Amino acid sequence: MSVDMEALKMAGELMLFGMGGVFLVLFVLFLVSKGLLAAFPADKENK
Repeated sequence: MSVDMEALKMAGELMLFGMGGVFLVLFVLFLVSKGLLAAFPADKENK
């Protein structure tokens, strides 16, 4: 069984960009939600 090292390197690079993109989107959603909570705080009286 032979392993193509160039293909393995390209696959690792693609996986790194994909996972990085996923965590970047999650971080942006986190920042947006924190910003919205700061701009429009929850009303303590109306539950």
